[in-house]
Amino acid sequence: MKKSVNLKIKSTQYIENLKPSGEAFRRELELEDSMEILTEGTMYSRNNATYIAYEEAEVFGNEDVRTLFKLEDGSIRIRKFGIDEDDEGMDMTLVPGILNITRYQIPMMSAVNLEVYTNKLENGLDEEGYGTVSVDYRIRFDKFFSRRNILEIEVKPS
Repeated sequence: MKKSVNLKIKSTQYIENLKPSGEAFRRELELEDSMEILTEGTMYSRNNATYIAYEEAEVFGNEDVRTLFKLEDGSIRIRKFGIDEDDEGMDMTLVPGILNITRYQIPMMSAVNLEVYTNKLENGLDEEGYGTVSVDYRIRFDKFFSRRNILEIEVKPS
């Protein structure tokens, strides 16, 4: 059964820098960008998976885009669907310790291949589906672009 939920979605992006530390290096995260969305969505369970969906806002340049999160077996799948047939959207599965390659359609540009490595996934949803999901992952494309992302999805009753 689908139910309406309130969502707080926070995405924080960092640049990873290697800093000398004795004879080795350590990673330092430098905040690059952060955004938070408060919206309404729907949530339901099917076949031992939890689904959370919402419509993206025109404010972020993603009018007519639907985002779907699927939580299952220690993984999260993030799919974005556009209403345009030519829009490939995005389909990305994040599993801790696994490197995935996904294709992402950048608005008004061509699609790019992304390497996505998941550092950590924490599913803090209770039996009713409320709580917080957090995923820490690194995105890389081309030789020069690599960013660390932390995505937090808070689900509350509407």
